[in-house]
Amino acid sequence: MSTEADTHAKPPVPALAAEDVPGDWRQIQDEWRDRNYTTLRRAVAALEGDAVDAVDDLLFGADAGAAERAREVLHAAFAAAAASADGPLLLALYVHGRCLEKWERTEDYARIGAVLAALAEAAGTGVPDWAADPVSARMLDLVVRQAQAVTAAMSVEDGLRCSCPVAVGSRSRAVVDAVERVLADELALGEGLGELRDVVRTDAETTLRYFQAIERIADVVLTFVQEEVPRAVDYFDDVLAALDGVAKGDVYESELRAHAACLESLRGSSAKPRLHVAEARVLYLWPFALRAKGHEPGADTDDAVVARVRRGELASFLAERGFDAAPAEELELNDLWVVPESPEPGFGGASIMLPELAVRTTAGYWLEPFTVQIRLSRLGNHEVRIESRLADAGLHEVNQALRRGSYAMGAEEIRSGSRTWDTLSAYVEDVVRAVADGLESTAVVDLASRFHVVLGARAMSVVDETGRARPAALADLERCVGSTLLLHPVQHLATALEEWARYPEPSVANLVAGEGFAGDLVARTDNTTVLFMPSSPEWLIDEYEEMIDFMASIPSLMNLWERIVSERDRDLEQALDDEPPIEVLHQHRRRILELERLIRGRLAFLHSQALCRTRAQRRFLDQLWTAAGLDALEAQLESRLALLSDRERRIAAMVSVLDERRRRRQGARVEMVLAFLAAAAVSGVVLWFMEAFSVNGRSWAWGEAGVQLAIAAVVVGLIFRLRRSE
Repeated sequence: MSTEADTHAKPPVPALAAEDVPGDWRQIQDEWRDRNYTTLRRAVAALEGDAVDAVDDLLFGADAGAAERAREVLHAAFAAAAASADGPLLLALYVHGRCLEKWERTEDYARIGAVLAALAEAAGTGVPDWAADPVSARMLDLVVRQAQAVTAAMSVEDGLRCSCPVAVGSRSRAVVDAVERVLADELALGEGLGELRDVVRTDAETTLRYFQAIERIADVVLTFVQEEVPRAVDYFDDVLAALDGVAKGDVYESELRAHAACLESLRGSSAKPRLHVAEARVLYLWPFALRAKGHEPGADTDDAVVARVRRGELASFLAERGFDAAPAEELELNDLWVVPESPEPGFGGASIMLPELAVRTTAGYWLEPFTVQIRLSRLGNHEVRIESRLADAGLHEVNQALRRGSYAMGAEEIRSGSRTWDTLSAYVEDVVRAVADGLESTAVVDLASRFHVVLGARAMSVVDETGRARPAALADLERCVGSTLLLHPVQHLATALEEWARYPEPSVANLVAGEGFAGDLVARTDNTTVLFMPSSPEWLIDEYEEMIDFMASIPSLMNLWERIVSERDRDLEQALDDEPPIEVLHQHRRRILELERLIRGRLAFLHSQALCRTRAQRRFLDQLWTAAGLDALEAQLESRLALLSDRERRIAAMVSVLDERRRRRQGARVEMVLAFLAAAAVSGVVLWFMEAFSVNGRSWAWGEAGVQLAIAAVVVGLIFRLRRSE
């Protein structure tokens, strides 16, 4: 075996495709199943050019690169590899393997897809004349075609992220069809390239069995979600039995374990009463803060943002960016924010409505239009708010609705006018970017809470095995099938269809227990809030939703403050090392005190009764604060402020020392001036005496010189003393 250092050497290419070196090919085949390409990499590294480094950089380098760059790199790599008999085949196999490895580690579908497209184009250029070796030519084509199946396989995973069994099933079928054609064409080849063909055939057969299994899984899950009445079913049994041994030893085996566990959970709950959402409002919230370029955040800058929005500046800019915004209006809010005897509401701002969104699911049907609102707050906690409705929704529809705003959601079709996006989050990113640009600001988000979804259920029911539906009670939300879905955060990536069936039993607190009415529920997780108040009027539900909405927008604001404090602390550390003059130190200290006063004042206001009207509302906001994890964010911010305060005290000490030095210098200068004036006065007296009494004798001349010398000595002494004091 070669060492890693050998990857840059260029010895003669080993004839790995020959029949007399089966050991190397067995090693390649074994490593392939673990997405490890050490042996294959060494073989490709021995080819002409820098194919290994070039391919690795395309897929794993810091710069994702464009499709044009991928074509350029792979064209050059195949042209160089053609100098060796087996070079193009080895290179194509290596690109395929590394794309699989990249897919195993990341969700960067675009990058993998660009490399695979470039592979299909480049593999046919710069290769030797295959006329004398048609088997090799056809085998290269098969390797490239098999690699292209990865694109279809990634689309299966994308459908899985949508939790759409229709998309997963049809896309799995496309993978199966493509791989079956590769296997059939490989079987029709003549003799030759036995060991390489074993690698290709084994991988194709494993891929075929895996996606055949996924197709069957999607079919039975689709059957389950279409069941309107709970009942014991047996259609999971055959699929579960068939999964045993599929993709044995391959990384696909671990993924089938997750699917099997989910099927087991669905089978076990198939006959149990399940929750059904008769009517609900779904709010998708993307909070952000704005940092005006050249300005610190503050009441003046936040008020200025709202004023500019009200004047129509942002709406016109959004229209230029392709978002046909309605004229800005005052943010319409519930009067819970109006505090008696307070001159202004505790919370307010401006809003802009954008055109409704049309959403088509991966299953191919269009949902009811979604409304879009941009909210700009005078407190600095801004958000994009998208609203939709659910009616007569089973658990599958609820699951998709909760996932739809997540950054882990798969691609759907989001349409606004003539423009389309793959996900709601991609659409919102464009909107936020346009808002920030239009207000000459930088958008800041909290990476741990970029998205929040609120399910405000107006009516839910429980469906039992007889098909009878009865109104759901609070206890049903904790024990019926579907409770794990409603009371669990949206996972980053889906591991299986309807994976909510495998979520653990809910353990979230009811935030209105003891405060609201009996039977009410407000439960918050990391990125979801479920609100169920079956006996409350709409205006009261709106009030709670507004407070939930408000608190979901706070993390981005706190993230902005922490970022500014951290930057200020870093800048001050560098400035103090440079020993700036006292005027600069005074400026730094003033900016620290202003920033600290601003942040602490805002935090105090967010915790105060001045924010909302009643003590009950204040208690609910405090409950939300804790449930949202804002205590930890506040503690982190406080630690940053403490470091900044230490800097301020250090600056104050430096200023004090410099002020004392300045006072000493000024006092010494005053003493010198007074001494000089006194000496000048003595000299003046002598001159007056001589003139008044006409004293011109030699003795008096010597006396006058002595007085002048004494005065000079005093002045020199004062100057020396002044310099010592400095």
